[in-house]
Amino acid sequence: MSAQRPPALPADGAPHLTPEEAHAARSATSALLRACFLFIGVLPWGIALARAWLDLGVVGTLLDSTFAPMCHRLPERSLTLAGTLMPLCSRCAGIFAGFAVGAILARPHLRMSTWRVLLSIAAALMVADVITQDLGLRPLWHQSRLATGFLLGYGMVVAFVTHVGPGRPDR
Repeated sequence: MSAQRPPALPADGAPHLTPEEAHAARSATSALLRACFLFIGVLPWGIALARAWLDLGVVGTLLDSTFAPMCHRLPERSLTLAGTLMPLCSRCAGIFAGFAVGAILARPHLRMSTWRVLLSIAAALMVADVITQDLGLRPLWHQSRLATGFLLGYGMVVAFVTHVGPGRPDR
């Protein structure tokens, strides 16, 4: 009994897919990425609510502390949900919310060159928000921190998933 050998790869070493196979592969990849970004996006919000409603003890503290490496977590710059401090500041919470909403909507489908401009604008708005707040030109506004974080998070996810999935715009 001999084992069947897989077909030889083309000279360039990459398997060639039919257009239908390529579309199906991009669809599956896009769906998986969107599910991952959605999970990541709701995670800090879900952890805060779970800690407020359930006695998670050390598990809740551990889950909460997973965000420490990526955010300063200053209490005065963080939101509270159901009386529990979020594991991220309001700006980072906005980024994560943008991830979740971007994963759900995944619109608009724009060229990557357009996304680069839009993401640069979103980043500039965030930097302006940081500078004006830190220089004391205005008080801490959670709304602006959430909004600038959301714009950047949404744009990053939508730019990424729309360029991996089916029907992606030309570069």
